[in-house]
Amino acid sequence: MMERDFKTLGIVLKKDNVKDNDVVIRILTPDRGILEVYVYGVRKSSKAVRASVFTEGVFSLSRRTENGKITLKDVDTLSYHEEIGGSLEKTALASLFCEMIIKGKSVDAYVYSLLAAVFDNLEQGEVDLVVIYFIVQYLRVQSLGGDWRYCPECQSEYKDDEILGFSLSLGTAVCNKCDEMNGSVILPPNARKYLARIYECSIEEALEIRISQNMARRIRGYLLRSLRHSFPAHLNVLDTGLIL
Repeated sequence: MMERDFKTLGIVLKKDNVKDNDVVIRILTPDRGILEVYVYGVRKSSKAVRASVFTEGVFSLSRRTENGKITLKDVDTLSYHEEIGGSLEKTALASLFCEMIIKGKSVDAYVYSLLAAVFDNLEQGEVDLVVIYFIVQYLRVQSLGGDWRYCPECQSEYKDDEILGFSLSLGTAVCNKCDEMNGSVILPPNARKYLARIYECSIEEALEIRISQNMARRIRGYLLRSLRHSFPAHLNVLDTGLIL
């Protein structure tokens, strides 16, 4: 049996139990996409290498040549993101981000850096603003939704005081003329302007833009609810009721 060893930076997105003692973890990497990694004997032996969900580190891996399976040899941990795991709400939100990435169309180095920055700020930053930032940026890189400046249906520029409607067919906010939901899903002008401002910001720049807690909570709720229509795959975390 031949093995090829390699190392990669990564974040654990998900862990599933397999057989009696083994687990499979899915690791997001900046240059190899999402890797499915087998960890043998971890549920039986206290000496086995462990990598919990949300852990970021440098992973030492081996790829078996006969079947292509990748196994975990060691991990040099950069962060366990323990503050996330200590909060039910933060755990659910982080799980949503991971599920979106797993079920998304593509991953690259930017998606990796986005998740790493969001996890770091989710531990210590303002939760609502971090949630808003991740959803806006991830939908942007996946080419889902608009830029919050122009209607993606008719390409008209939004008016300064315009209340946006929603298009079920596009899964995104649209001008009131293109609204398909008769005003039942709306986005006020100030909320739309905030989303437009953070659309191409770094997370540090976005978190410096001050909005009220009430507005942040309303925008967060709007984006989370609209994910049911804007994301191309069903997101199981949204069904738990822990984050809406």
